[in-house]
Amino acid sequence: MDIAFDRNSTVPVYRQIAEQIKTHISAGRLPAESRLPTVRRLATELGVTRLTVQNAYAELQSAGWTESTVGRGTFVAAHTRPQIMRHRPEVNLTPDGYINDLLQVGNAVGLRSLASASPDPRLFPVEEFATHISTDPAEAASVWQYAASEGDPALRVQIAEYLADRGLRVDPDEVLVVAGVTQGLSLVTQILCRPGDTVLVEDPTYLGMLHTLRSYGVQPLGVPLDACGALDLDQVEQLVIQTRPRFLYLVPTYQNPGGTSLPVEQRHALLALAEKHGFLIVEDDIYARLTYAEEIPPALHALDSGDNVVHVGSFSKLLSPGLRLGYVIAPSSLHSRLASLRRAIDLCSPPLLQRALAGYLRSDGPKRHLRRVLPLYRQRRDTLLNALDRTMPDGATWTEPRGGLCVWLTLPPRGNFADLHHACVQKGFAFSPGEVFMAQPQAGRHLRICFGEPTPETINAAVDTLAALVRERLDTGIYPIPAGWRPLV
Repeated sequence: MDIAFDRNSTVPVYRQIAEQIKTHISAGRLPAESRLPTVRRLATELGVTRLTVQNAYAELQSAGWTESTVGRGTFVAAHTRPQIMRHRPEVNLTPDGYINDLLQVGNAVGLRSLASASPDPRLFPVEEFATHISTDPAEAASVWQYAASEGDPALRVQIAEYLADRGLRVDPDEVLVVAGVTQGLSLVTQILCRPGDTVLVEDPTYLGMLHTLRSYGVQPLGVPLDACGALDLDQVEQLVIQTRPRFLYLVPTYQNPGGTSLPVEQRHALLALAEKHGFLIVEDDIYARLTYAEEIPPALHALDSGDNVVHVGSFSKLLSPGLRLGYVIAPSSLHSRLASLRRAIDLCSPPLLQRALAGYLRSDGPKRHLRRVLPLYRQRRDTLLNALDRTMPDGATWTEPRGGLCVWLTLPPRGNFADLHHACVQKGFAFSPGEVFMAQPQAGRHLRICFGEPTPETINAAVDTLAALVRERLDTGIYPIPAGWRPLV
């Protein structure tokens, strides 16, 4: 095996070794059931201690990449070839089907994913958060049984204080605790929409919202974003007048899938449009605190002088998706209806986790956590941008996010990339096909690349593989530009 590592890197040597062995396995250079060198031999070849190699092998085994047998050695696991996300290139992906794939991809041994906009589970503040889980019998009555549908009172107080950092002035009674942004958006859609209604969305936008809208029979109507995250406000106004949408949904700060942000002057102009025409804006603020800039753009809700904005957020990207805890801040006319629907669907969020999160917020845990993880995410973003700049052919463009976990790649208009997503999976790397993020899909022209979970070594290997596959498809000849194709960035 050809393995190189940097002793001066912030990534431990054993992890660098493990990542490169994963690359060899993904690329097929170490087929399933092939034997790895002994610990002694590999340590000697690399000039490291046996403990370093043992730790690398232990990490591979714990993740299911290898299997060890006493007396026989360490072998590549027999099930390392990924079986999910192997859609035929000619099959159109749907948001629903692709969300199902994303929920499985993390468990696909042999497949390394840059497809999910998720934080790195190795960075979750598990131990610190666990100290706030109550084992006090005196609290059993309040945290080990049903709780209020609006949320645990202690957590609502802490969320109100937490939102003050985003410029929101809210009372705890205005906070509705929900099971993440997805449930919050689902509740809002069910309250405001009926089958056949129209909702305006950014194009591209969060695929979960597209799935939510379509599952309720609501038609998403896309408004294109430019490279800087700006909307065509003239088009927004025309569509509002023509279609009378139930609301406009957007992720204005570090958008998913592009990582861009709505310019501040457009935020004010958009709110003026909402006031003029009387439409609601649903603001998804989930990525705002994952910032690599000096100043986070203001929340729309904080700039709103009327009741024109529903503010939705969660702790899935900041702390852990497994908490399934988020919040909705809605005008008073909607709040009670949302709470009533919440009671009808699942009654309440887990009281024990709510109380633990309240304690974690009270102790300023998120601020400490961000100080630890933001430099790492910034490094991974920079690694991804540098790798794209180094490898991508002329004609490819991409966003340069100042926050969040995503980059949106637009492929050159020359070439046939219909099978690119499929080909990447065959090489052991997963990206997200851009069509699932678009109200009006453009198959094969875009990819979302996420940098939250993969290490810099994985990012470089993945982009090298992706760029090689892109160039192969450029070399196959000139193909006509599909009807309706337009570069988003």
